[in-house]
Amino acid sequence: MEGELDALIHPEVIQPILDKDQRVTRLFPNYRDLEIDYYKHTGIFPIMHAAVIKQEIVDKYPWVPINLMQAFEESKKAAYKRMENPRIVPLAWFRHFQEEQEEILGSDPWVYGLGEINKKALETLMQYSQEQGLLGRKMSLGELFINTEAHS
Repeated sequence: MEGELDALIHPEVIQPILDKDQRVTRLFPNYRDLEIDYYKHTGIFPIMHAAVIKQEIVDKYPWVPINLMQAFEESKKAAYKRMENPRIVPLAWFRHFQEEQEEILGSDPWVYGLGEINKKALETLMQYSQEQGLLGRKMSLGELFINTEAHS
């Protein structure tokens, strides 16, 4: 290895791509089509983040996970509401892309909690992690997460 990367998974477009550096290209030039195809075949929209709360906090303040989830939901609703104003995002075809996304992923691709959509994604992640030796044993979602939907 000469300190060079063969591939990188990153949520943002990296600077060499923005700079049109010929040494750096997308691994999958048709990444969008592949992501849509993956979603249509699996029903999984990959989870981007997870909130972690120490068990001692949950034990002492059992309302924290529910209140945190409610705060995230309110924040997301406010963000969606803000997006109703087409002048917020300076993209000429913003509405088109917004409508297309909704047609493919539904009205809320960023679903929170342990509903059916996220359960499927998490169970698949754990299956892959176990198959690849990253997870020593199969774990239930109840071992890892608090079901805030059951408490709300």
